Amino acid sequence: MQIKELPSVSYSLLAATIFCISFISTLVQATENTQSGYEKSSAMAGPESVKYKLHDNDKERQSIYYFSTLQETLKPYFDWKRELNTNHGISVGFSAYWLYQEAGETSINDTNASGQIYRFQGSWNAIILDDDSTGSLNWRLENRSEIGGQIAPATLGGRIAGTQNPGFGYNENFDTDLSVLNWTQGFNGNKAGVTAGRLAFDAYLDAFAFQTFSRGFLNRAFILSPTMGTTGIGALGAVVKGFVSDKLWLGAHIYDGNAASGDFDMDTFKENEYLKAVELGWTPSHARHKTDRIQLTYWQKDEREKAGSDKGDGWLISASFQMGDNMLPFVRYGNSDGGAGVVATQSLSGGIDIQTRPDQNVSVGLAWSKPNENTFGKNVENELVIETSYKFQLSKNFSFTPDLQWLKNPANLVDEDSTWVASMRGILTL
Repeated sequence: MQIKELPSVSYSLLAATIFCISFISTLVQATENTQSGYEKSSAMAGPESVKYKLHDNDKERQSIYYFSTLQETLKPYFDWKRELNTNHGISVGFSAYWLYQEAGETSINDTNASGQIYRFQGSWNAIILDDDSTGSLNWRLENRSEIGGQIAPATLGGRIAGTQNPGFGYNENFDTDLSVLNWTQGFNGNKAGVTAGRLAFDAYLDAFAFQTFSRGFLNRAFILSPTMGTTGIGALGAVVKGFVSDKLWLGAHIYDGNAASGDFDMDTFKENEYLKAVELGWTPSHARHKTDRIQLTYWQKDEREKAGSDKGDGWLISASFQMGDNMLPFVRYGNSDGGAGVVATQSLSGGIDIQTRPDQNVSVGLAWSKPNENTFGKNVENELVIETSYKFQLSKNFSFTPDLQWLKNPANLVDEDSTWVASMRGILTL
């Protein structure tokens, strides 16, 4: 052992959409070279986890434009990151997300919104076991807010849809916070592990390839199931996951059910009200478990007395499978009893992400959900959304993504049968 030094849409329609889209692109060879030498995470966490995101943001991406002066200016920075990782086992990264949205109709006077997310995150591999399993300290400092006095996209989306918020995640109620601070101990070559501390629950709970702000989708229906019980980002908790055979893994979760995003208040843990979950997953091989997988998750959330929220439970199933080097289709279904404050009792989504060129990606998705009658009343209609986006990697470290969503029966627009939301998003990774 080494210790390092510190520093109700139809299934046929959904399937046909995915099937037809899968034929519109030619194969493109992917690359895994990185600017600072960060290794691909083998942990069981999803794409919003610190280690996964550090590697993903560090990829040596092909881009539409190459700015030689900019790359030469940034080279000492990436060399410093490489040296820090090689000598001390420390990897760090900064990322910024900017989103502007314009809606056709809302329930308020504002029809446009803008928001931003800033993250500084890092991981220290303090322990390396003989089987190359790592013990690491992980952290993420984060801030989310509106831009220029406009309302945030999450607020705009809440004035349109009930279950399918088109600007999910970009809100103004997330002050600067140490949202992640935990220890992750891997075992069996990091094919199993335990994580404990301050956690971003969305990095672990029912995590799959599209549960992230960095891919093509913006609508909650594709990122985080509206039928799933949630808690705040930065909840005290613990997760245990591991492969029990070459193809099967099991997982168990527990989180503080009263945690609030953007609020470093750990006293809520003393209320002993929890969000809990178990999961079972299958993959053809451990090396492919990030993309090629079928996962079943059951969750249960306690009644929260002070918050006035009743208990609830539900289950989710998701599947995705990499087709060649450039196409990743997925499908996801969720079902809940309507408790724990969930916004939907059923949800079905599916879609595909296609790399059309080494520097460009198109995403198309279709989602249906049944709003929770406890929240929206008995007369609300099922919601439907179609979303498509096209991502341009303008430089190695900056991407631009126009996005268009069409929403049918938006729950919070009682006088409108449908509406649209157009978006522009920029992502900077350093």
